[in-house]
Amino acid sequence: MSKQHIFKKKLLSWSIKNTREYSWRNTEDPWKILLLEVISQQTQLDRANKYYQKFIKKFPSPNEMSIATKKDILEMWSGLGYNSRAVRLHEASKILSKNSFDSIYPNFNILPGVGEYTKNAILSFAYKDKVITQDTNVLRIFSRFFGTKNPQKFILENQKNILKNIKSRKFNEALMDFGSKICTSKNPSCSICIFDNQCKKFIQVKQSPKPAFKGSNREIRGKIIKYLLVNNNVDISSLNTIIKTEENRLRHILKKLESEGMIKIKNKKLIEISS
Repeated sequence: MSKQHIFKKKLLSWSIKNTREYSWRNTEDPWKILLLEVISQQTQLDRANKYYQKFIKKFPSPNEMSIATKKDILEMWSGLGYNSRAVRLHEASKILSKNSFDSIYPNFNILPGVGEYTKNAILSFAYKDKVITQDTNVLRIFSRFFGTKNPQKFILENQKNILKNIKSRKFNEALMDFGSKICTSKNPSCSICIFDNQCKKFIQVKQSPKPAFKGSNREIRGKIIKYLLVNNNVDISSLNTIIKTEENRLRHILKKLESEGMIKIKNKKLIEISS
């Protein structure tokens, strides 16, 4: 029995009793899958699920989101962070209100904010394509078990064989759960791991350290958006007293937000959320 066969057999067997239950795991609706995947980026699934339930109730299809204002979307998104995700999702909904998922299959990465991972998630969960979703957790598992320093290449070369005779969705969900519960980035539960005597865990996927949030541009961006959601036509100098940062830094961040289509700067002084 090959190592790849052992890997998938043990993983799927483990998942029978360890699958996390979420409502969206029973859907093949590509819109719901896209919505969940965008919301869950850089966010724990339990927290993402709360936002997902709120969004899917308000926007059951791209049509409803496409006619909402950017301000409406950002208000619902408040507290989730990385506001640019909400803006890209809004832009994607406008495209999908005029073009079905089927019409752009399999090139979902033409949608704003959709990268390779989200594209493959839609292909696997909605269209049952034989692809392995590749996020940091998945790459870490493959790197440790198969002892490869290039898990992306390994997956692309072997996913057809690994996914033979099994549903890609079940396999991908099992990978997500295993990476969350057992094969974690820090302090993995090796003592109860089903692969304990076969894992090459000393080889790890190289990860860039996460920058500190406190005092970062990301924190300031969030504060600006939060303030502008309840205050229109704000003067830059007034905003500076609220945000409390260097004026040059503030102007740089505002310029970036404007280039991303999130805010408007009128007469070089007044700021508001873009419509």
